[in-house]
Amino acid sequence: MNQIFSGKTVLITGASQGIGLAAAEHFLKEGANVVGVSRQSSELAGASSASRYLHIAADLALPESPRIVVQRAVQHFRQIDVLVNNAGAVAVRDGFLDVTDAMWQSTMELNFMSYVRMCREVLPHMVEARSGSIIHLGSEAGRTPLVDAPDYSVSKAAILTLSKMLSREFGPKGIRSNVVAPAHVYTPMWDRPGGFLDSQALKFEVPREDAVQAFVDQSGLPVGRLGTADDVAPVILFLASPAASFITGAEYTVNGGVTTFV
Repeated sequence: MNQIFSGKTVLITGASQGIGLAAAEHFLKEGANVVGVSRQSSELAGASSASRYLHIAADLALPESPRIVVQRAVQHFRQIDVLVNNAGAVAVRDGFLDVTDAMWQSTMELNFMSYVRMCREVLPHMVEARSGSIIHLGSEAGRTPLVDAPDYSVSKAAILTLSKMLSREFGPKGIRSNVVAPAHVYTPMWDRPGGFLDSQALKFEVPREDAVQAFVDQSGLPVGRLGTADDVAPVILFLASPAASFITGAEYTVNGGVTTFV
């Protein structure tokens, strides 16, 4: 994209690993100033861009965190041109009846309410500038719910409506809102103890190291592999760029062709 984000400021939540970290590195390569938000910091590739990167440590499940994050970001870089809502978590459940009120509350606070609150804090700055792009990380689970992740699935479905609503209200003010919905992307969430990799090893009755291939074989992924964070990041950059100036209220799936319905 040839440094088209030079002079622009991009705020990315959940930026310490996976898709958020990959997006941060891609935006930095394209000349952007990047504010990365996460509970812990992470090593970025390319020390030459360190002066254009600000890490803010915050737990976005806490209602007051987005306000503090945006205040610090604006103080440091003076503006926010792009918001990438990416923070989130998924827990493997036995099913709907396994999810308590506390679990629902915890999932929705991080996966959905953090998106709402970040938008609420960022939008006044974008409205003043009459320009801005918001990209929300959804999931195929928002349209095809996962039985072993009911609360996660519902949180991702809610993001679709949030984005559509924002696109309609703020489109006339020069602000676009879109969703990137990945699926079958290998991120650190797979590797956590008790996470998706362990659940697939149990499901297919294979050693942990064979679980990925067993999952790929069973899922019928046309591309024959899991995706990577670097498969998703360029789609985020495209939607943030002027090349997508006529795209808002849309959902872009990045899932290796696994979706079978039209």
